[in-house]
Amino acid sequence: MQNDQRRYVEFNNIVVDYTDGDVAIYVHVKDLKSLYPLKPNSTLIALCISGSTNLQYDGKEIIIHPHEVFFCPSSVNIEITNTTPDFECKVLCLSDHIVQALLHDKINIWNQAVYLTHLSVLSMSEVCREEMVYYYSLIQSKIENNKVAPLEIMQALTRALLLELCIYMENKQGIGEDTKLSQGKSLFNRFLQAISNSEVKRRPISEYASELAITPKYLTMLCLKYSNKTASEWIAQYTIEDIRFYLRNSNLSIKEISCKLGFANMSHFGSYVRKHLGVSPSDYRHDKK
Repeated sequence: MQNDQRRYVEFNNIVVDYTDGDVAIYVHVKDLKSLYPLKPNSTLIALCISGSTNLQYDGKEIIIHPHEVFFCPSSVNIEITNTTPDFECKVLCLSDHIVQALLHDKINIWNQAVYLTHLSVLSMSEVCREEMVYYYSLIQSKIENNKVAPLEIMQALTRALLLELCIYMENKQGIGEDTKLSQGKSLFNRFLQAISNSEVKRRPISEYASELAITPKYLTMLCLKYSNKTASEWIAQYTIEDIRFYLRNSNLSIKEISCKLGFANMSHFGSYVRKHLGVSPSDYRHDKK
């Protein structure tokens, strides 16, 4: 397999039911501690099936009950304090890259919920709970009925599940409402929105900071505080996803993509792609693995 940045999700000794490097699925998890520590730049999503578990999440005590969904990015420290003997959950571990690639225009809702409001537990209505269980059951069925589940199918199911979660997040009070955020969180959220809305995302940090009327140093400090990633890392993440999209999903020539994304010349673009994706733009475009 080519180096396609599929290196974020790694696993401990617990058996993983499915993995493609960006998505890991655990069908029967009895103890969340077995999945820690998470690989940097990844997020854990757990659906509690039975029992409960108590944990310290970023300094606060929370309890996960049956049919609640628990979110935890790798930047947040957790400590399991008590787990009932009948506790069981189904878990997705997703790299930041695949979350952004699958969510597209919903990524700002995800970022605000996970990084800004630190949404940890999502309680849902009975109908929503049944839908979520159905998604996990469908994914589990694909795993059990296929020795090697097709990547496209697994990612399509994962995308559908993530979109459903974003709808739940958006309907949850406070999610999607920038006015309810603190000044620092609001600035960080506006920075992510500014990158997302820019056709040319690979711009100097100073330009983004100027638009927010703050210093580059302060912008990077906010990024580290709320996401454990620098401003440069966020810019690179969004830029790489644009490159992936245009190389795989457009008829634009490589030169046209290079110009569209603001690179000075083809040589610079080629070097950037090789640095982040491990192959040349042409090889990445034609490698369908």
